[in-house]
Amino acid sequence: MRLNTYTLLAAAALATTACAPQEAPMAEANGPARFQAHDIADFNGYAVSVADFNNDGRLDAIANSLGVPEVAWYENPTWERHVIFTGARSIVNQAMGDIDGDGIPEVAIQSSFAMQAENSEGINWVLRSDGQPAGAWQGEPIDRWETSHHVQWADADGDGNLELYNAPLLGPESLAPAYDQDQASFFWYDTETWTRHVIDDDIPGIIHRIRPVKWDDSGRDAFLMASFEGVNLYRASGSGMGMTWSKEVLTPGHDSEPAPRLGASDVGMGASGSGRILGTVEPWHGNEVVVYTEAAGGWQRRVLYDNINGGHEVVVVDLNADGYADIIANNQQRVTERTPDATPGVDVFYSPVDPATGEWTHVRLESEYAMNGCIDADMNNDSRPDLVCTGSGGKVRWYENLGL
Repeated sequence: MRLNTYTLLAAAALATTACAPQEAPMAEANGPARFQAHDIADFNGYAVSVADFNNDGRLDAIANSLGVPEVAWYENPTWERHVIFTGARSIVNQAMGDIDGDGIPEVAIQSSFAMQAENSEGINWVLRSDGQPAGAWQGEPIDRWETSHHVQWADADGDGNLELYNAPLLGPESLAPAYDQDQASFFWYDTETWTRHVIDDDIPGIIHRIRPVKWDDSGRDAFLMASFEGVNLYRASGSGMGMTWSKEVLTPGHDSEPAPRLGASDVGMGASGSGRILGTVEPWHGNEVVVYTEAAGGWQRRVLYDNINGGHEVVVVDLNADGYADIIANNQQRVTERTPDATPGVDVFYSPVDPATGEWTHVRLESEYAMNGCIDADMNNDSRPDLVCTGSGGKVRWYENLGL
């Protein structure tokens, strides 16, 4: 592995980026929370996120689709749709971060995506508002790299300023079905020049997700990466252009079958009692929901469920206010003639007091619409974490957390 020495709007996902708490665990775990579904839009979304786009103190939703050449956000609480950019096609992911301090987030998107590098131009854009967030935004293409697929803002050197991070799906020479002919790369960009800096260019197979987390008390964002390699932890030392990076493989994930049934599809972290857990979907686009608990010598792996259809993303957050993080996984596969046994939707797994050995409670939050991904966010300012999800089933949907 070569490590290059030249190398958030986070309010919506505090639970997945929080350090382990210091207080003692609670005496018992609560039962499942109650939810009420609200439709934000009829839309075949690939990715969904939230941000306060109009600076009114309420989180709005944003969703994009590989099949719709527009970027739009939905205004809370009416869910009026505001198209802000139309200059891209095959938009795969987006992320928000206010880098100029005007209270309106900049939006990073990745477009012209395909699973084959020769068909995937991989354009990385930064979209900026002119102060009127409901109107048209200006789009600046900052980089092109084949199969650019997952994007995040983070502050890896702890200086209070965000950098942009890009995890292309695979290396230029990797092809189906194994996708293991080439190495994938992980990059960051400074916001002054948008220069591409290499973090790692020797990652086997596919990178599916990168997640910024507060791993320790350094004040820096670290990254958890879900890939064919399993779950990796990346941490930066130094600052600015002088950042250097260390890599640690926390777990190989699912490793009992050859590629592409390897590693992890997504990973999240959450506080659990006086410790923390990792939640994953394994392998890539796989069937297993897995919890990892810290143990002497490493992370203890436990499969909670092995019947997810096309598992895609995961959220780790305490939904029922008992101090123990729960795990939410997506079923992105729709029922079709080819997949008559698919179980599309959203599955929630509620943690016991002892996540390593106790009995987790499984609840199907959604069973009609296929959902590629969800994000946890307090959409109505009631201090409860809600879920906002989207997918190929044709909905952007807010699941309001009503408490116990």
